[in-house]
Amino acid sequence: MKREHLKNRCLDLEQVTLGVCYYPEHWDSGLWADDLKRMKEHGIEVVRIAEFAWNKFEPREGEFTIGWFDPFMELAEEAGIKVIFCTPTATPPAWLTEKYPEVLNADADGHPYHHGMRRHYNYTSSKYWELSRRLIQKLAVHYCGYSNVIGWQLDNEINCEICEFYAPSDHKAFRQYVKEKYKTLDQFNEKMGTVFWNQTYSDWDEIFLRRHTPGNLNNPHMQLEGKRFISHAAISFLKMQADTIRPYLRGDQFITTNGIFPNLDYQKLVPDVLDFITYDNYPNFSFSMDANPRREGNMRDRNSSFNLARVRSISPVFGIMEQQSGPGGWNMRMNQPMPKPGQMRLWTMQAIAHGADYVGYFRWRTCGVGTEIYWHGLNDYSNEPNRRLEELKQIHEDTQKLSKAGLAGARYAAEYAILRDYDNDWDGAEDKMYGPLEEKSLDGWFRAFQKEHVPFDFFYWRDDTEAEDLKAYRALIYPHPAILTQHRAQVLQEYMEAGGTVIFGSRTGYKDEYGRCPMRPMPGFAKELCGVRVTDYTLLGPDDDPEYAIWDGEEIPAPWFNDILEPEDGGEVLAVFCGNYYDGQPALIRKNTGKGWGYYFGGGFDEHTARTFIRKLNMKAVEGLADVPEDVEAAVREKTVMIKEDGTEVIGRYVFLLNYTKKEQTVTLTAPFTNVFTNECVEGSVELPPYGAVCLVHTLSVGCGE
Repeated sequence: MKREHLKNRCLDLEQVTLGVCYYPEHWDSGLWADDLKRMKEHGIEVVRIAEFAWNKFEPREGEFTIGWFDPFMELAEEAGIKVIFCTPTATPPAWLTEKYPEVLNADADGHPYHHGMRRHYNYTSSKYWELSRRLIQKLAVHYCGYSNVIGWQLDNEINCEICEFYAPSDHKAFRQYVKEKYKTLDQFNEKMGTVFWNQTYSDWDEIFLRRHTPGNLNNPHMQLEGKRFISHAAISFLKMQADTIRPYLRGDQFITTNGIFPNLDYQKLVPDVLDFITYDNYPNFSFSMDANPRREGNMRDRNSSFNLARVRSISPVFGIMEQQSGPGGWNMRMNQPMPKPGQMRLWTMQAIAHGADYVGYFRWRTCGVGTEIYWHGLNDYSNEPNRRLEELKQIHEDTQKLSKAGLAGARYAAEYAILRDYDNDWDGAEDKMYGPLEEKSLDGWFRAFQKEHVPFDFFYWRDDTEAEDLKAYRALIYPHPAILTQHRAQVLQEYMEAGGTVIFGSRTGYKDEYGRCPMRPMPGFAKELCGVRVTDYTLLGPDDDPEYAIWDGEEIPAPWFNDILEPEDGGEVLAVFCGNYYDGQPALIRKNTGKGWGYYFGGGFDEHTARTFIRKLNMKAVEGLADVPEDVEAAVREKTVMIKEDGTEVIGRYVFLLNYTKKEQTVTLTAPFTNVFTNECVEGSVELPPYGAVCLVHTLSVGCGE
């Protein structure tokens, strides 16, 4: 997969566009025309509809009222509002689940989840496929013909609420999946390590997905295979939907879905099924009563940039299908405060800064019934004007100026990437020896990149990833890939030979692709890349002193888990451990390969450690910014705006500065910029008000081949 092919997985719009989620079925039809009129007045150009409306199209089995949305569609056309139409498979109606209980998902004990919430179905029921396909085809035939339908959303938040499936049809489908993959029971038993604890299978019908066992412990290799199967089942279900719709699409209509959620390989989903991905962006989760405590201080809503970077790894230019517009909460969980004045605009600019050219708000009006009565939209229950609607007008003015400045289609500009892969994501979710370590180190690198103002990407491995795909990055951080295949090591070797740098942490390379620990020296295939052998290793327990390494006389943390190292085959010791029984032993080893370098650090990466690597390896912050407070995020999007006669490219650089605090912040500049929102030349410094966001633009010329 050549890197330039990523353009085929991008949203393609001529301008930055605002939209909103709307539910005509929730409101008296007498409100529709006025709602659409007010949307237009506030800059809304697109509505998403119908993702939970199956019963409006088929109130009883075989009784179809497909045209139920026609009156609304006609009003939207008259108002000049475009539509994203959804397949309503996320919430099967009561008549369906009562008549066909086999469509219901179940827990690990086999107890079915019943009607009354959402996402209570499974992906492997042949009856659910049959009924879904029949309805989707009728919807596609009817609604693709509307000139204002610009695209389709499949289902809604696939794998949300629950991402594990244990219905009888799931166990049956899993057996078929592994039978096709492994061919023989002997091969399956060997790869799954079933010799341990007498788990060997003698018949395919003995094989199940995870079930409750004493201590709720299950074969870890089968758990990894189970997650691969769930991803396969979800992608197959969505592919059936896409294949049903595509024959009826106009050439300018797209197919997408909204993510991202666990146990799903989005790097496979998008090219195989979708045109691009969209994301549901709720920064206010970080302010809820049950928020993750690690998101303290200004890293709370700023932490959404972590997920936006992951979305960008799937589709470099993407859409936001649901953007936070008010306080959030259900009647029994996740209650969140009202966004402060300016925060809705800040969060919108945060999404745009990371690659979103479409931002659709959730939702137009707050619903007065059901589980989400506290999940506010742009309008309150009263339907009267409020400050969020006034803020929306300002956002619309700003996005028009971004469009006029040529932002649409620009790519996020990063010279560094954190490598990730689903094998380690899924295996680490169950493996407590390295999964939590990976999570902590990802957080450490994210914080470090953010506070050092070094833009970064996530790069997810695909089966067809080549060294050429990685060469856009000066350095790659692969924190703790316990599973490191020989093929991936070879790709990294070629990347390093061409001048790239790779940084590994402890627990690298000791597993194979099935999650087994083969009899070989650690760190497996990373050994040759870094000139290192792991001679000993230990989890740092509560009685261990905080572990440090000494690097050029400087103490840096080496937390959570330590690999004690030994150089070989050209490895050079850069740092040694300080403390514990391996005091003075190598902690950091580097090896030169071709024009590049491989680093192996025998610890985890907290923020301090990651910032030390950034500084010592001279990782570049955003050009043109001299002094940026830690509380401000700097993000850059770039695009070619002109190619001169001599072949020189003129690059437009859009630098977003985002202030996540309630205090004014000052950023010192080293180059002149134009403020996109005021059209004024800015030199010396720029002031950011509380929760303020600004976009600064300038151009630079790049000669042929640079």
